[in-house]
Amino acid sequence: MCTRVTYYAAYLFLVFLLITPASIYATDAKPDSSTVEWIEVYFNMPADTTYSRNGIIPNHSWDLVSTLTDLIDSAKYSVDLAIYDLENHLVGEALVRAAERGVRVRVVTDLYNRFDNRRFDEPMWEMLRDGGIVSIDDSGTVFWPDGRIEEHRLPNAGAHMHHKFAVIDRLSADPDDHYVWTGSMNLTYTGPFNTNLTIVIKDNEIARVYEEEFEFMWGSSGPKPAPKRARFHRDKPNVSQNEFWVGDTFVELYFSPMDRNETKPSVSARVSELIRTETNHDLAFIAFAITPTIPISRALWEVSADPDIRLQGVIDPAFFVRYRNQGEIWASPEASILGRSIMPARELRKLHHKTILIDALNPDPDNVSITITGSYNFSMAAENVNDENILVIYCNDIANMFIQDFKGIKGRARGDLEPPVPPVDPDEWLMLRGVRDGQVIEAEISPGVRYPISLIGVNAPRMFAGRDSSHYFAGAAKAFLEELLKDTKAVRVQGPDGDVPVGRYGRYHAYVTAKKADGSTISLNRAMLEHGFAEYSRFYRQHPDSVSAYQELVAKAMERGQNLWENPDMVGVRVPRSQEKDKPDEPEFPINLNLASAEELTALPNIGPARAEAIIEYRNEHGPIRDVADLQNIRGIGPRTVQTIRPLVVLD
Repeated sequence: MCTRVTYYAAYLFLVFLLITPASIYATDAKPDSSTVEWIEVYFNMPADTTYSRNGIIPNHSWDLVSTLTDLIDSAKYSVDLAIYDLENHLVGEALVRAAERGVRVRVVTDLYNRFDNRRFDEPMWEMLRDGGIVSIDDSGTVFWPDGRIEEHRLPNAGAHMHHKFAVIDRLSADPDDHYVWTGSMNLTYTGPFNTNLTIVIKDNEIARVYEEEFEFMWGSSGPKPAPKRARFHRDKPNVSQNEFWVGDTFVELYFSPMDRNETKPSVSARVSELIRTETNHDLAFIAFAITPTIPISRALWEVSADPDIRLQGVIDPAFFVRYRNQGEIWASPEASILGRSIMPARELRKLHHKTILIDALNPDPDNVSITITGSYNFSMAAENVNDENILVIYCNDIANMFIQDFKGIKGRARGDLEPPVPPVDPDEWLMLRGVRDGQVIEAEISPGVRYPISLIGVNAPRMFAGRDSSHYFAGAAKAFLEELLKDTKAVRVQGPDGDVPVGRYGRYHAYVTAKKADGSTISLNRAMLEHGFAEYSRFYRQHPDSVSAYQELVAKAMERGQNLWENPDMVGVRVPRSQEKDKPDEPEFPINLNLASAEELTALPNIGPARAEAIIEYRNEHGPIRDVADLQNIRGIGPRTVQTIRPLVVLD
């Protein structure tokens, strides 16, 4: 894969042996016994392949879950999985299949995520228990297949077992059977919808060292965990090796956090050193979080002060907003001038990468590009308390794959490209999850993943705020749609030909059919027009029969002066909510976070009186809230609460 790097790396390695103690290639990289070695990288979002060099096209728009389940299904001897959050039943089912084949399966997970979502977690752990699979979390608590829970309390205050890796077939005597799966993706249902990557490595020495890390946490080398000997977080020593050759590619591998005696290599120090010493042309980072005050951030900022060094970065919007509100460097004016270009992401869901690229755009043919990636968030917690892993890969070809992925992410952030729409089966009935207004509903397109669906051919009055304004008749239109959907659990969404609907602007535009409890069905699009709660909309391609039928329905409702058409001069006019016809007494959603009273705010999930007052205090101190993620700056409000209330609020 890295032919150009092969000669350069060999040259540097010989120079190191002769005269250069500071070479980027260290000397404890031991020869492997596997005969075929490689690294394969997978991205789940579209890359910008116009940045391809030498015809390299990355594995993009990929099903990342399959990169692990395929390995588990191929395992003949052993599967060791260390995962922060395990919900996705495709993975659980693959683990059970492996155990049924006689494969040794061991699972390490995070205490806080074992039962953070009972809807998905309890069935998962029941599935593993019934499959005879034992697991341990970072408190040392063991879940045995017979249903026993052996509780322990290892040091764990505030820390996370944040790993995402699996070691495949290390029990095999053949070193060519050994594989590692790792990357940034949690094995949740939402993980494949977040912007993530996975890496598969075929190399027996790297697999051996990942297994060492696993067995520190497992507490033994056998099939059963030994919780009294298990070590997590700052109680783990360093693994036996940190530098490797994977074929002709040099790789460094580190595990955090720093140990209590501070004898392990510091990930933060090593990454900062590489940024400072190896950057000659450009830097890029893709980050879920990148704390502005940590050494890695300081190194990126200081090196990019050189006008000859270009720095590009994309940050998940939840954290970018936090940095902006706190006046931090990544959202400052200086982050968008003088060779720097830092911006918030605009992805389907979360931007979950943890990647830094050094000289990936360097045109020098003798340049060695460096990719730094893994589960390690660029934060103090990752360095000092959480279990993380990070890879440093010296390979131009791999760096080119990452830069194509980066350019896809940046293109979406700039608005030049649209985020992909999630797949939906037009024949499948989806769980109804809510009504935003008379125009938009929400359905669960995958377990735990809500997605908005707009009624095609319909232009219903829209809601904009908690109590200040909306389109005329919006409250009545929403109330009618909610009444129409009473006793409805499932909806079907289809395009103009009964196929997949149009996906634009972060939602589907579809014909929506609701199935009632008695088995009867209702066309929501038709009902909104027929009863005079919406205008006809010509936007997006529609079936020719529906165009004429819908226009006729609107004409008849207008003739009758029905509902919205009682006062046609007001159609489309923005009015205070208090003037809406048939406005319900209970709080209306969406609620305007910048204008709502404390009483209105308490109508939101997980927002009680104290948090409502804290939101108002935050508004008074910091000014208008510009992103729902700003709420995470308020004590007691975390990402899950923000995710829950996001569909229910606006920020006008």
